[in-house]
Amino acid sequence: MAARADRDRTVRSVGFFAELSPGWGLPTDGPIGDAVRPVGEPDEDGIVAYLMNGTGLWSEMSATTDVLDPEGPTLAGAGSLRTDGTWVWRDDLSYYVHRHHVVLPAPFLARVRMLDHTPPRVPDSRLADILTRDLGIPLD
Repeated sequence: MAARADRDRTVRSVGFFAELSPGWGLPTDGPIGDAVRPVGEPDEDGIVAYLMNGTGLWSEMSATTDVLDPEGPTLAGAGSLRTDGTWVWRDDLSYYVHRHHVVLPAPFLARVRMLDHTPPRVPDSRLADILTRDLGIPLD
Protein backbone atom coordinates (compact mmCIF):
# COMPACT_ATOMS: atom_id res chain seq x y z
CA MET A 1 0.00 0.00 0.00
CA ALA A 2 2.83 2.37 -0.70
CA ALA A 3 1.72 5.84 -1.67
CA ARG A 4 3.30 7.86 -4.43
CA ALA A 5 5.47 10.90 -3.82
CA ASP A 6 3.62 13.91 -2.41
CA ARG A 7 3.98 15.83 -5.67
CA ASP A 8 1.88 13.18 -7.44
CA ARG A 9 -1.01 13.30 -4.99
CA THR A 10 -4.32 14.80 -5.96
CA VAL A 11 -5.75 14.50 -2.47
CA ARG A 12 -4.57 16.12 0.75
CA SER A 13 -4.37 14.28 4.05
CA VAL A 14 -5.47 15.49 7.46
CA GLY A 15 -5.17 13.91 10.89
CA PHE A 16 -2.57 11.25 10.12
CA PHE A 17 -0.67 11.65 13.37
CA ALA A 18 2.54 9.76 14.09
CA GLU A 19 1.01 7.51 16.76
CA LEU A 20 -1.89 6.34 14.62
CA SER A 21 -1.49 3.22 12.56
CA PRO A 22 -2.00 2.48 9.74
CA GLY A 23 -0.77 5.71 8.25
CA TRP A 24 -1.36 4.58 4.68
CA GLY A 25 2.00 5.99 3.59
CA LEU A 26 0.59 9.51 3.88
CA PRO A 27 2.58 12.33 5.46
CA THR A 28 2.09 12.57 9.21
CA ASP A 29 0.89 15.65 10.99
CA GLY A 30 3.44 15.12 13.79
CA PRO A 31 2.63 13.89 17.29
CA ILE A 32 -1.06 13.96 18.15
CA GLY A 33 -0.27 15.34 21.61
CA ASP A 34 0.96 18.55 19.98
CA ALA A 35 -2.47 19.05 18.38
CA VAL A 36 -4.54 18.66 21.58
CA ARG A 37 -6.23 21.81 22.86
CA PRO A 38 -8.16 22.46 26.09
CA VAL A 39 -11.21 23.61 24.11
CA GLY A 40 -12.37 23.04 20.56
CA GLU A 41 -13.25 25.35 17.73
CA PRO A 42 -16.53 27.26 18.19
CA ASP A 43 -18.03 25.09 15.43
CA GLU A 44 -16.47 21.84 16.65
CA ASP A 45 -19.77 19.94 16.49
CA GLY A 46 -20.09 20.84 12.80
CA ILE A 47 -16.49 19.85 12.13
CA VAL A 48 -17.05 16.49 13.84
CA ALA A 49 -20.23 15.95 11.80
CA TYR A 50 -18.33 16.73 8.59
CA LEU A 51 -15.65 14.19 9.49
CA MET A 52 -18.21 11.54 10.37
CA ASN A 53 -20.21 12.11 7.19
CA GLY A 54 -17.36 12.08 4.69
CA THR A 55 -17.66 9.44 1.99
CA GLY A 56 -16.28 6.06 3.02
CA LEU A 57 -13.16 5.30 1.00
CA TRP A 58 -11.69 2.23 2.69
CA SER A 59 -13.07 0.08 5.47
CA GLU A 60 -10.96 -1.73 8.05
CA MET A 61 -12.19 -4.22 10.60
CA SER A 62 -9.60 -3.09 13.12
CA ALA A 63 -10.03 -1.86 16.67
CA THR A 64 -7.67 0.18 18.77
CA THR A 65 -7.63 2.19 21.97
CA ASP A 66 -7.43 5.96 22.27
CA VAL A 67 -3.69 6.74 21.96
CA LEU A 68 -4.14 9.70 24.30
CA ASP A 69 -6.18 7.82 26.90
CA PRO A 70 -5.54 4.05 27.04
CA GLU A 71 -8.44 3.75 29.49
CA GLY A 72 -10.76 5.32 26.91
CA PRO A 73 -13.14 3.46 24.62
CA THR A 74 -12.22 0.95 21.96
CA LEU A 75 -12.34 2.59 18.56
CA ALA A 76 -13.70 0.17 15.96
CA GLY A 77 -12.61 0.63 12.35
CA ALA A 78 -10.16 3.34 13.40
CA GLY A 79 -7.93 2.88 10.34
CA SER A 80 -10.81 3.17 7.90
CA LEU A 81 -10.68 6.16 5.56
CA ARG A 82 -13.13 8.89 4.64
CA THR A 83 -12.88 11.67 2.08
CA ASP A 84 -14.61 14.72 0.71
CA GLY A 85 -12.85 14.28 -2.63
CA THR A 86 -10.20 16.87 -1.77
CA TRP A 87 -9.06 15.68 1.65
CA VAL A 88 -8.72 12.18 3.13
CA TRP A 89 -8.75 11.30 6.84
CA ARG A 90 -8.92 8.33 9.18
CA ASP A 91 -12.31 7.40 10.56
CA ASP A 92 -11.15 7.96 14.15
CA LEU A 93 -10.27 11.62 13.52
CA SER A 94 -13.80 12.69 14.43
CA TYR A 95 -13.36 11.01 17.83
CA TYR A 96 -10.08 12.80 18.53
CA VAL A 97 -11.50 16.17 17.52
CA HIS A 98 -14.59 15.64 19.70
CA ARG A 99 -12.89 14.08 22.72
CA HIS A 100 -9.51 15.84 22.75
CA HIS A 101 -10.22 18.99 20.70
CA VAL A 102 -7.46 18.14 18.23
CA VAL A 103 -6.76 21.16 16.08
CA LEU A 104 -6.89 20.68 12.30
CA PRO A 105 -5.09 22.65 9.56
CA ALA A 106 -6.58 25.99 8.57
CA PRO A 107 -7.01 25.05 4.85
CA PHE A 108 -9.07 21.99 5.83
CA LEU A 109 -11.20 24.00 8.26
CA ALA A 110 -11.74 26.67 5.59
CA ARG A 111 -13.14 24.00 3.25
CA VAL A 112 -15.39 22.55 5.96
CA ARG A 113 -16.79 25.99 6.71
CA MET A 114 -17.12 26.94 3.04
CA LEU A 115 -19.26 23.81 2.57
CA ASP A 116 -21.33 24.71 5.65
CA HIS A 117 -20.14 21.57 7.48
CA THR A 118 -21.71 19.27 4.87
CA PRO A 119 -19.29 17.10 2.90
CA PRO A 120 -20.07 16.72 -0.78
CA ARG A 121 -21.00 13.40 -2.36
CA VAL A 122 -17.88 11.97 -3.94
CA PRO A 123 -18.36 10.13 -7.26
CA ASP A 124 -17.11 6.55 -7.53
CA SER A 125 -14.64 7.58 -10.23
CA ARG A 126 -12.99 10.04 -7.81
CA LEU A 127 -12.88 7.41 -5.05
CA ALA A 128 -11.14 5.00 -7.44
CA ASP A 129 -8.65 7.72 -8.40
CA ILE A 130 -7.80 8.41 -4.74
CA LEU A 131 -7.38 4.71 -3.99
CA THR A 132 -5.21 3.93 -7.00
CA ARG A 133 -3.24 7.11 -7.63
CA ASP A 134 -2.90 8.56 -4.13
CA LEU A 135 -2.84 5.43 -1.99
CA GLY A 136 -1.38 2.98 -4.52
CA ILE A 137 -4.11 0.38 -3.96
CA PRO A 138 -4.89 -1.57 -7.14
CA LEU A 139 -8.55 -2.14 -7.93
CA ASP A 140 -8.33 -5.57 -9.52
